[in-house]
Amino acid sequence: MSSADDCLAVIQNIYLDALNNDPHDLAQATTPVLVAAVQANLANARSNYYAAAAAALTSAAPGVETAYTSAQSTLAAVQSARTACASITTLLGKLNSATKAGTSLLGAAKAA
Repeated sequence: MSSADDCLAVIQNIYLDALNNDPHDLAQATTPVLVAAVQANLANARSNYYAAAAAALTSAAPGVETAYTSAQSTLAAVQSARTACASITTLLGKLNSATKAGTSLLGAAKAA
C-alpha cells in the first residue's frame, strides 16, 4: 500500500520530469499550439505538486492505490516515450495522461 510520502513523491516526479525536460520538449514543439500544450502541461504538473505539498495527503482514502498505480505507470510511459524519441504529439499525449493521473492521485489522497 502506498503511503502519503509515496503519493507526494510520484506527483513530484511527474512535475520534475516535465520541468527537467521542458527545454527539449519546447524545442520539439513546432507550432504555437504544441508550444502552448507543453507549457500548459508543465503549469498543471507544477500546480499539482505545490497543491500536494501544501495538503495533508493520506493513503487511506478510497481509490488512492489505484490512482497511485496509474500515476506511476503514466510517468513510466512518458519516460519510455522520451527514451524512444517519440514525436512531440505522442509525447504530449503521454505527458497529459501523467499530469491527469497526478491530478487524480492528488484528489484521492486529499479526500480522506
